[in-house]
Amino acid sequence: MAPELPPDILQLRPGLPSPPRTPLWHDNPDISYTLSTHIIDASPLRTFPQINSLDEVSLPAYVRMQTSNLDTKGRQKVAQEQVGLMLNWRREQEETRRSQRTPGYERRLWLCLNRYVKQDLDKAPRKTKGLTLIFAHALGVNKETWEPLIMRLVKSRAGRDVEEIWVWESVDTGDSALLNSGKLNQLPDWYDGAKDILHFLLHYMPSRITSDRLPVHLPRVSVAEFEERERLGFSERQIIAIGHSYGGNNCGRACYSYPQCFSALVLVDPGIVKLNDPTLRPTLRYMAQGSYARRDSWKSREEALALHEKSSFFGAWHPEALRMFIECGLYSPISSDSDSTVYLKTHPVLEALAYTNGVETSEDMYAKVPSLDQKVYIKWVMPDRKKGGGLAGPESSDRLVKLRPGNTSNVNIAGASHMIPLEKPDEVAREIADTIEIVASATSAKM
Repeated sequence: MAPELPPDILQLRPGLPSPPRTPLWHDNPDISYTLSTHIIDASPLRTFPQINSLDEVSLPAYVRMQTSNLDTKGRQKVAQEQVGLMLNWRREQEETRRSQRTPGYERRLWLCLNRYVKQDLDKAPRKTKGLTLIFAHALGVNKETWEPLIMRLVKSRAGRDVEEIWVWESVDTGDSALLNSGKLNQLPDWYDGAKDILHFLLHYMPSRITSDRLPVHLPRVSVAEFEERERLGFSERQIIAIGHSYGGNNCGRACYSYPQCFSALVLVDPGIVKLNDPTLRPTLRYMAQGSYARRDSWKSREEALALHEKSSFFGAWHPEALRMFIECGLYSPISSDSDSTVYLKTHPVLEALAYTNGVETSEDMYAKVPSLDQKVYIKWVMPDRKKGGGLAGPESSDRLVKLRPGNTSNVNIAGASHMIPLEKPDEVAREIADTIEIVASATSAKM
């Protein structure tokens, strides 16, 4: 039975952390999708407990690094030391968790989601289940960076069949991170990300799609509806989940647990790598150190944009994706005209910490891929082989995309590195549109 909403959640519901905004296509009359932002509680049981080491060690070390004018080499040294400590804490906590065999630790956290819904859905009767997409981001990337891709998708012939889109944001990222400020002193776990996606799908996704406005705090569905979704999936929806990197791992794991909820997966260079792959640990450690070493504030959004454009990493992004990162991934905590300083919503220390969990969860999900339900179509979208070919290299990616034979396809996006959706939104939108057509064709064949 679905648990009742705890009284403290009802009493302490926060408001939206960022002002409402119009979507990227707000002045395009040919795109009839409206945007709203919503809040739900996260899955209440987290894998790891609160730890004091973040507040006592890593965050103070980060502040000292930021204020001591260290050069690049000096920042990298601090990042290397701190990521090493994080890995040690995780090993210690994992050993404790396994010895105690605890099911989890209760924690009250919040999630933000963007909803894009087609207008005037109720004007004509619908003959098929409402096509719904859910997007899950890579580590450190706010939910709005999907918007350039979504804009291209809904302009396509297949994309116009999409009735509703939900873009999920993890507890330590973007607006969700602002809602959970002061409550993230725990080791993040990729298993929790999958649980949070399922928590939304099973408890909060509205039963039917309507163009009507929804409340900021989504209401839970009834116990009967929850139990039906657990057994049979959705009676009035077809769901395609699109996950990039960390988000791809989360979507795959959610589908493994509840395949009845999904019609297809689009996994974009997902964080899924085989056991003992020699490249995985150094790759994740490198990413964690890069996250920790980065700055978290700029004098203005204009300065932030100019510096990010010069970065070899961010400079490779599509300009519209980078704009969404700067506009919506940064915030100004002081409402003063005299101070234009902006800060990352996703703190670099928390982003680095999330990478330290990637080895076990990537390997574990790799072992589950062959058992993903054959009824769920899988599209693998991988980088250019000349640009890395995937998180663990092209040979590893070649093995991954063949792990579950049948009802699957794969593609390498020319010119793209790991950040495929942010670098090549047109190309990834086309692959999602292709997936929609395949799902629609399979549905028609069954009717």
